[in-house]
Amino acid sequence: MNEQIEIEYKILLTKDTYQQILNEYQNQITDAYLQVNDYFTHPLLSKKHFMLRIRSKKDKYELTLKRPYLGHRLETYIDISKKERESFINHEPMNNEIISILEENNISYNELQQLYSLNTYRIDILLNEGMLSLDKNNYLDKEDYELEFEVNNPDIGYSKFLDIIKPYNLKYTRNCTNKVVRAMTRYNELHNY
Repeated sequence: MNEQIEIEYKILLTKDTYQQILNEYQNQITDAYLQVNDYFTHPLLSKKHFMLRIRSKKDKYELTLKRPYLGHRLETYIDISKKERESFINHEPMNNEIISILEENNISYNELQQLYSLNTYRIDILLNEGMLSLDKNNYLDKEDYELEFEVNNPDIGYSKFLDIIKPYNLKYTRNCTNKVVRAMTRYNELHNY
């Protein structure tokens, strides 16, 4: 099991601004890939502001639980196999550190629901201050664009993020709504909840 404090700044973009930033940083791209996020729901996950997903990326699978922690997010993750991914989705008997944390929080593994997936085509650009990522997201019938900057130092990272977005006349006051909430909102809209 691995844990890290997630410190990130993120903002939604228009398709045109996404393309402008991509063009500007074209020669600094470190990596580009598709990742598929299978999100799980449960009333207590929402109530506690937890996020649970399985991310599939480059034929590898990672089970991740994010929880509020000191104004940021504590990200707990473990690598799992493709078979473990299927077992988790189908509620087959299994045990790991994340299931234990869920149970400690009265969240039953057997009651988790996987209602939707979100596909992200991500472009990573490694900068001295952190990882800048341009995301093109597809979920349900929606497509959106996002700029994310994950850093180790919140003050230096915040200042650099403001410098990055300034040429595009973007304003940042706080992080945009995260992907799982946007996808769940759209799911509810489509199902009249």
